[in-house]
Parts: sequence; C-alpha cells; structure tokens
Amino acid sequence: MWFLALLLIPVLVGCCFGLVGYGVGAVADGLSGLKERHVALRGLAALCGAGAAALYAWGLLAVLGAVVEAEDGGTDSSPVRSCRTPGWEERAAAGVEITGYRVGFAPLGFTCETSDGGSYDNGDVPGYVNPGLAGFALAATASAVSAGWFTERRARAVAGGGAVGDRDADAGGGARQEP
Repeated sequence: MWFLALLLIPVLVGCCFGLVGYGVGAVADGLSGLKERHVALRGLAALCGAGAAALYAWGLLAVLGAVVEAEDGGTDSSPVRSCRTPGWEERAAAGVEITGYRVGFAPLGFTCETSDGGSYDNGDVPGYVNPGLAGFALAATASAVSAGWFTERRARAVAGGGAVGDRDADAGGGARQEP
C-alpha cells in the first residue's frame, strides 16, 4: 500500500504546479477586469487546491519516511525505530512494549501501538499539515461553490432578460429590468 502512496507524490506535485499556473492566470484576469468576477473565484479555488495538494504531498513524504524507517530490518530494528520517541525506554522498563504501528492516510499520521492496547503518534507528520490541509480544502470548496453561484446568477439574469454584466446582475439581484 505504501508503494502506491509513493507513486501518488509525483501526481500531487504535478497537480500542484498545474493548479498554480491556472490559478494565478485566472485571478489576474478576474481582478484586472479582463474577465468576470467568478473567474477570480475559480482561480482562488485552484490556488487553494494547490496548497492542499502540496501539504498532502509533504505529509505523505513524512509518513512514508517513517514507514521506510520502520520496515528497515537489521540488528537495531526492534522496537521499531520510528516509534522510539522520548520516553520509550521508560515505558519499556515499566512493561509497556511497542508492538506495531498503523499508518493513516486521512488524516495523515504514523501511530505506534503498545502492548497495553494504547497507541501514540510519533510526531513525524508536522502538526500543521492536517489542519492546514483541511483549511485549504475548505477554502477551495467555498471558492468553487461561490464561483458556481455567481455563474448561475449571471446565467439566470441573462436568460430572464436582465443585465449581462456581473456588477449589474449583482445590483439587480437577478431580477428583470424594465427599459
């Protein structure tokens, strides 16, 4: 499974570059007045999506690094090196051994399991990755939905014989204007 995650990283990086390229152009066109307002919102959604893709790739690299370190065999492989966080020797002396690990892809994390049935996060994934990922994904979704709303509002204004421009459609509320 982790091998497929390794293949996902170049795809995420490629998507990130593509979304940044589209997003910068769309935001610039929308804010300069060359295109309608909803184009800038689409660009903002693309930029937020690029941020989410970049953060996910970064967190995935951290998780995969922990997995590679955990799977590395040899004379010093027990307990799992990725789970040797500060205080693990004291827990082992008290009879709580490290028995295995779990990998989480949503949210990203590497969790060490102990013999007493407990578990703990080893801290390899930076603390800002999962909240930042959620924030970027939420902002991208909100921007995309807003762009769709503006597009629909403009289309209804045009179909109803109202004003065509975004600014006129916003002022008229999509209602039909009399000459």
